[in-house]
Amino acid sequence: MTIRMAFTRPADKIAESVELAESLGMSAMAAPSLRILEGTDAVYEAAESALTSGFVDYAVFGSGTAVESCCARWGDEKFSTIFLGCSIVSIGPHTSEVLRAHGLAAGLMPQDDYSSYGVVDMLSGKVARKTVMLVRSDSGTDVLRDGLAKAGAKVIEFAAYRLVKAGTTEELARIMDAVESGSLDVMAFTSPMSATMFLEEMRGRFGDRADPLLGRMKLAAIGRPTAQRLSELGHPPDIVPEKTTFKDMLEAISRS
Repeated sequence: MTIRMAFTRPADKIAESVELAESLGMSAMAAPSLRILEGTDAVYEAAESALTSGFVDYAVFGSGTAVESCCARWGDEKFSTIFLGCSIVSIGPHTSEVLRAHGLAAGLMPQDDYSSYGVVDMLSGKVARKTVMLVRSDSGTDVLRDGLAKAGAKVIEFAAYRLVKAGTTEELARIMDAVESGSLDVMAFTSPMSATMFLEEMRGRFGDRADPLLGRMKLAAIGRPTAQRLSELGHPPDIVPEKTTFKDMLEAISRS
């Protein structure tokens, strides 16, 4: 039986994500969850000052989008130069690939848990009295910042890009219609913010019926931070892959 699933992702990732889901034999619906905006001038100026002054020991890239945002602002040559003075940490394989494409190699990456938890576990014994810059969105969870601070690091947050809710698009409305009609088997979530957004949209549209409607299907979370957020929202996920990648989540769904 074909698994009918839906997910929300940033608009630029939807086409390839649907293709991947369909290649695994699933029927997929998708909607943009978030819009990506540039980081502010002030944030970039502060980051450049810290990096060029030699204050940063480790730079942790939280996504490929963070890399691409920096390169869009600084250009590849300046990007690869400005981070030379620190150890480069990638949250996972995709981010490492994007870094390489722009001339920078990650020296450190979690082996299995490609998430904030995995980065904290990997760096906890290395960063005492060191300065760690988190290069990510303005909406990252507290897991990375608090975990590294607990390990003794001084943490600098660099919001290389900003995320805003995409709102009720036609695609999202169709997914919510499918939830109501019972024509979905799995709803998948790729970030804590996208989970929050979808639940808010569902509750705004269906009121008290939203949570029972979601309870009729399986929920999947891409990793531990997203699973934790879903649990906080009253919907512990049924499916969480061992590795925090979109492909691993889809493969876990296909086995469910």
